[in-house]
Amino acid sequence: MLYGIISDLHSNLEALEAVLEYAESIGVQKYICLGDVVGYNANPKEVIDILRDLKPVAVIKGNHDEYVSQEEELVGFNMQAAHAVKWTRDQLSDDDRRWLASLALTKNLWQLKTTIVHSTLDSPEAWGYIFDKYYAENSFSYQRLPYCFIGHSHVPFAYEQIGGMKGIIQAGRYEEIHLNPNHKYLINVGSVGQPRDGDSRASFATFDTEERIVRLHRIEYDIQTAQQKILDAGLPEKLALRLQVGR
Repeated sequence: MLYGIISDLHSNLEALEAVLEYAESIGVQKYICLGDVVGYNANPKEVIDILRDLKPVAVIKGNHDEYVSQEEELVGFNMQAAHAVKWTRDQLSDDDRRWLASLALTKNLWQLKTTIVHSTLDSPEAWGYIFDKYYAENSFSYQRLPYCFIGHSHVPFAYEQIGGMKGIIQAGRYEEIHLNPNHKYLINVGSVGQPRDGDSRASFATFDTEERIVRLHRIEYDIQTAQQKILDAGLPEKLALRLQVGR
């Protein structure tokens, strides 16, 4: 079975449509979403509708999903992100926001030997980032299944733990990972809607469960249209400009 693993869609309709079109062309059969469906970009309602119609195997909650679904003050958000959250709240129906609120923080997909989380397994509700081996080790200590897929940082990156709980952790960028059944993996699939690794193309991964291979894919999309929609909506110009440079 070939799964498409998508994360950090961030209301970017053009990027999501391009990713799904490509995924279909390579034979993706089912989808998993790692959260942050909304935020930053200008089509939150359309992206939610597409995702819900897609009927993924699993969808989990990201920090933007949580804040959009609530009315609480935005603590720890920068000015541009907070503006986008407040704007997004006004674009969604009560049903949309209830759906976002209902999403779990983590899920174990036992048949796939896979755990999914938006941020970290050691404290998913704190929305921490995994940027190095130290933070990866903390998350690995809570990982009971061989594979874990994450998002949140918008940067595709992989960690491999060899030799059990106190084993060696290898880390690096990836294009293709052949999964060793005796190792643990923590894999960030990057962002569909707002890449931040210097590559403006949308990012997602596929997981071939028969061959045990994870592949990273980068997809061109209509960035100019996504940018213009941000500006037309009155969202911060910086959110439009960053799409062009992938930062």
